[in-house]
Amino acid sequence: MSQIEAQKLKLEQKRNRLAAAKTILKIKEQKLHTRNLIKLGELIMKAKLNTLPLNTLYGALLSLNEQLENDQQIISVWNEKGSAILNKEQQERTAIILRFDEQPSSEIHEIVRSHGLRWNSLRKDWDGYINDLVGLKEKLGNIPYNLEIIS
Repeated sequence: MSQIEAQKLKLEQKRNRLAAAKTILKIKEQKLHTRNLIKLGELIMKAKLNTLPLNTLYGALLSLNEQLENDQQIISVWNEKGSAILNKEQQERTAIILRFDEQPSSEIHEIVRSHGLRWNSLRKDWDGYINDLVGLKEKLGNIPYNLEIIS
């Protein structure tokens, strides 16, 4: 192989590595974008605005933007209010691990998921943070389970 062909091969390999790196960066960027959209959707759900029709919600957001353009001070008011509520919610959350003695029904799976717990396939249990521990216990009823509160 001539020296020129070897250089061409090295350049082609570099080009391929750069293309792969570019693809990886694009995937990371898409994941960040998706995560951001999920967070925004969660905020809309927390504010209980998810029942509004989309055009109404969009109009409300446009009105907020107009209000923001007219009054820059409102950001600090919104920030204080949002921070206070989010901090309160954070303090009220309890970390738990939930295990069932036997395979629960799909209805129980939905109840557990609706309370924000996720399945841990390594430990074979449900875990996460929960705001309404009493409500979860009520919905689980007489089903045998083990609940561990993480402090």
